[in-house]
Amino acid sequence: MKLSATIVAAISMAILGAYSCKKMSEKLEKEVLDGKRSGVSSIQAVIPYNWGSVAIGGGGYITGLAIHPNTANRMYARTDVGGAYRWDGTNQRWIPILDGISTIRVDGMALDANAPNRVYLALNDGVYRSDDQGGNWTKLMSTTYDGNGDLRWIGECLSVDSLTSTVVYAGTRTDGLYRSTNTGAAWTKITSVPNGTKGVRTVVTDPSTAVSGRSAKVYAGVPGTGIYRSTDGGTTFTAMAGAPTSPNRMVVMGGKLYVAHSTGVTVWNGSTWTDITPAGGTNKNYCGIAVETYDHNKIAVSQRYSSFNNPLYRSANGGTSWEQMNTAALPIVKTLEAPWWPSGWFSSATSCLAFDPLHHGDLYYSDWFGVWFSSNAWATGSVAFTTRIKGDEETVVLTLASAPGGVPLYSGVADVFGFRHDNVDVYPSARLYNINEGFSISYCETQPANIAILGASGNDGTGTILATSSNSGTSWTTRTLPSGVKLGRICISSTNPDKMVYIAGGSPGGGVYYSTNRGSSWAASTGAPTGAVNAIDVWSKDFSITADCVDGNKFYIYKTGFLYASTDGGATWSQQNATAIPNKNSYLFVAARPGTANEVWVSLDGNGLYKTTNGGTTFTKVTALTTCTAFAWGAPASGGSTPTLFAYGTVGGIKGLYRSTNLGAGWDQIDNGTQKFPAGVKALAGDRTVFGKVYVGTGGRGVLYGQP
Repeated sequence: MKLSATIVAAISMAILGAYSCKKMSEKLEKEVLDGKRSGVSSIQAVIPYNWGSVAIGGGGYITGLAIHPNTANRMYARTDVGGAYRWDGTNQRWIPILDGISTIRVDGMALDANAPNRVYLALNDGVYRSDDQGGNWTKLMSTTYDGNGDLRWIGECLSVDSLTSTVVYAGTRTDGLYRSTNTGAAWTKITSVPNGTKGVRTVVTDPSTAVSGRSAKVYAGVPGTGIYRSTDGGTTFTAMAGAPTSPNRMVVMGGKLYVAHSTGVTVWNGSTWTDITPAGGTNKNYCGIAVETYDHNKIAVSQRYSSFNNPLYRSANGGTSWEQMNTAALPIVKTLEAPWWPSGWFSSATSCLAFDPLHHGDLYYSDWFGVWFSSNAWATGSVAFTTRIKGDEETVVLTLASAPGGVPLYSGVADVFGFRHDNVDVYPSARLYNINEGFSISYCETQPANIAILGASGNDGTGTILATSSNSGTSWTTRTLPSGVKLGRICISSTNPDKMVYIAGGSPGGGVYYSTNRGSSWAASTGAPTGAVNAIDVWSKDFSITADCVDGNKFYIYKTGFLYASTDGGATWSQQNATAIPNKNSYLFVAARPGTANEVWVSLDGNGLYKTTNGGTTFTKVTALTTCTAFAWGAPASGGSTPTLFAYGTVGGIKGLYRSTNLGAGWDQIDNGTQKFPAGVKALAGDRTVFGKVYVGTGGRGVLYGQP
C-alpha cells in the first residue's frame, strides 16, 4: 500500500519530539512505507507531537548516583520505578534516558573511566549498555533484577574495571556474579562467589595493582553473607575474614576499601579491618559513603532508615573523628526548588553519597524524593544544601482530570497526593491536599470549579477521606463518608455539585451511596451493583462510575459486562443492557461523552472499547481498537463541536497512543512510535480547552504531556 506524501512527511517529522529516539523513528517510518505492519490502513496518520514532563519536581526514590571520575558533566541517577537520568550541567537539569525502551526499573549502574560516553544499567530484564550517554541502548545479558525490590538502595551491582573498558562485572539478584572481558558481548559466571539470599549487590575494582592489563583486586558484596575478594583479576574469589556481613556500599580509594554496612563503617587497608564508625552512631545501618579523590582523609557517610533527617557525617581525618552535618545545633541550610516540598524531607531514607571528583567539596546525595547538592561539604559551621530536581519527574500517577474551561490539569499521585497544575511547565505551589494518596478526582461538568477528591494516609486505604472545593481546590471542606468504608470512587453530578455518588472500595468491593448535600450525609442506594470498585489499595484501576454530561440526575456504573443507571441522583439503580459486553481484562475506565446525553464509553483493556448512545440499552464496539488500556475526552478541533477522543491501545496491530476527531471511526497515532511510556500508562486526560493536548499519567515517570 502506498501512503500519501502528507503522511510520509508527518512520519518524518516525528523525530522532533522532545523525548524522541531517532533510531526507532526511522524504523517506524520504514515499516509504514514498506507496508510491513498488519492493518496499518486503520491508522489515518502519524501526527508529530512534542512531548514533555508536567513540572512536579522529584517525588520518587533516587536509589543511586554515579559521577564520571575524569570527565566533567557526566553524572547519572537511577530510580526504583522511574528510569534513569543524565545530568545536564549546562542547563542544570536531569534528562531522562530510558523513555525509548520498554523497561525502566533500574537496579544498578556503572560508568567506564576510559569511555566517558558509556554507561551500563541493570534493568529488570538484564544488563544494558549505551555508548552515547543514554541515547541508544544495547541489551548485553538477560537476567532478573528488581529495581523496586528490597535493598534497591544499595550497590552498585555493576562495575567497569577502571584500568580497561573490556572488563565488566555484573552482580545479579539470583544467579551470583558474572564477568565479561569483551565489553559485555559475552559473560562467564564466577562460581566462587555465592549468590546468598539477597544476590550480589556491590562490586568494585581496585586499580592499584594489575594482572593481564586489568585490576588484580576485585571486591564483591553479598548482603547477609559478607565480602569476597579476588587478587587474580576476578578469576577466583575467597571470603574475607572479618569483613562486614551485610555490606551496603563500597568505595575503593588509594588502595583502601571503604565499606558502609548494616552496623557501621569499616575500612580495609590491604591487611587489616578498622572500624571507623562515627561515635554515637554505632550499630546503625549505614548506606551512603563517599571519599574525596584529592584528599582520601575526607569522607562522608550517612545512615539509612525509612524516616527523615537520617544522620549525615563528615570526617577530615580518615574517620578518626566525625561531625554530624544535620543536627539541631548545626542545622543544614536548605534551598528548595519546588515550593511545595516540605522542609522536613531532608535526608529521607538516604541511599547514596557522591563527591564530584573534579570539584573539591561538591557533595551529592540521593533519597526518597530526589537529589540534594552542596557546593562546600567542608564549610565551617552549617552546610548549605539545595535540591537538584529539575527534570527529575518520578511520581506514580493514580488518576488525572482536566476540567472544561477551568484548571488545565489535576493529578492524583502516590505518596504526595497530587496537584493542581495551572501551568504544566511551572512547579505547583502546594499539594492539592495534605494527605499521602490521592486516588479519585471528580468535577461538576457545568460548574467545574466544584471538585471532590478521595485520599488516604496509607496505600491500603487507611484513613480514607473525602473533601470538596468550590474554588478549584484553593480551599477545602472535609466531608463525611459512610461508616466503615475506604478507598473507592467519587462522582459529582454534571449540573448540581450538591449531588454525589460514592462507590466504596475494598475486596470484593463495597456498596454504593448517594448524597444530596455535598457529602455532609449519605444514604445507601438501592438496586446498585456491589463490588464495582474491587480495590485493595490505591493502585486499583476500577474507574467504573461516571455522570451523564447533560442530565444532572443521571449516573452510570459498569460491573462485569453490564451498565447500571440511576435517573434520581443515585438513589435507585437499574441494569440497562440485557446482553452483556465483555468484562474488563485488567484496567477499566468509564466516561460519558461531553455535551451529549445518554452516551457512555467503556474501555476494557485487552477486551477493547465499547460505547452506548442510548444510556446502556445496547452497545457497539469500536472495532479499530483491538485493545484499549485507557481513554479520555479532550477539546474539539477548531470550529467543531465533536470532542477529541484519546486512547492508549492497539490499532492495526500497533500498540500506541492515538487520537480520534470522529468518535473512533479513524485514528491518528500521536506517540511518534518513539515515546514508549515505559513506566506504563495509568491514566489519561485530554485537555478540555486546548485541542490536541493530552496528559499521560505513568507508573513512575510522573505526568507527560503531548501537543502537536
